[in-house]
Amino acid sequence: MRHSGTKTIETERLILRRFALTDAEAMYRNWASDPEVTRYLTWPTHSSVGITEEVLGGWIPSYQSDDYYQWAIVFKENGSEPIGSISAVDLDDSVSKVHIGYCLGRAWWHRGIMTEALGAVMDFFFDEVGAERIESRHDTRNPHSGMVMKKCGMRLEGVLRRSDRNNQGICDACWYALLKSERESAKGAYRYVALREVPELKDSAADWFHSKWKVPKEAYLECMDDYLSGRTEYGWYLCLCGDEIAGGLGVIENDFHDRKDLTPNVCAVYTEEAHRRKGIAGRLLDMAVEDLRAKAVSPVYLLTDHTGFYERYGWEFLCMVQGNDPEPSRMYIHR
Repeated sequence: MRHSGTKTIETERLILRRFALTDAEAMYRNWASDPEVTRYLTWPTHSSVGITEEVLGGWIPSYQSDDYYQWAIVFKENGSEPIGSISAVDLDDSVSKVHIGYCLGRAWWHRGIMTEALGAVMDFFFDEVGAERIESRHDTRNPHSGMVMKKCGMRLEGVLRRSDRNNQGICDACWYALLKSERESAKGAYRYVALREVPELKDSAADWFHSKWKVPKEAYLECMDDYLSGRTEYGWYLCLCGDEIAGGLGVIENDFHDRKDLTPNVCAVYTEEAHRRKGIAGRLLDMAVEDLRAKAVSPVYLLTDHTGFYERYGWEFLCMVQGNDPEPSRMYIHR
């Protein structure tokens, strides 16, 4: 690989830059002191700003090396204050391999920020450093980190049992990777997003779901507003093809049936006919389940009259329930 060292990278919402000693207070306050952020990391929660200053004091001299890559993630709305970090934690010249690690302050979770940062850093390593393989891993109990990797095109290569150690002890680790030769096909025509990542699409998404299911648009808007405002973690997920919605689904309290105890429910699953048989619905289902599980919401339920489809994605038939139709419908569960 040809090395050029840490350089400033700018995206639509972010600036990725070198750390400075003056970042210590913000780093400590925004993420290093938060045990929820450090739960699955390999370094311990910082107990004082002084520890953070010591860490930065060790990082900064390394910037003199051409093969050192460590970025502070700065949200443009916040000016210059870092909200997280992303770095190459392992470089291997012999096979041009880069291993990336990252963390983000809790106040900025579930907004697509780390996906944006990781995608930009991957482009940098492929295009400017000459990497042939980019990889990352996460504790199996931290599936949200895996969602970030998948959104950036990485593929799950396997789970290595009892292979890693973090602040929770020895753990199983999911390993993801993307090769340079796979990058263009991985980017593909489709982009999978939670509505919180693209809140500007709320109105058009509500129109789209209304056109498919004839439920009043206002009902979708009410659920989406609850999700976007943080009043609920029951989200809405879209597959985009360019500027068009190719598929989507939502999660709500109850999908019009009499079993109020079976909650929450995936609803409004739909893929445009021109985009079917490409795995879109399956990826959206996996995305919703993993996102909810990362927020300690499990199991999840789904009402349908279909058989044979949802079973492919880990759903199991649970029971019959009475919905709006005269005949009972099938209730599925994802544990």
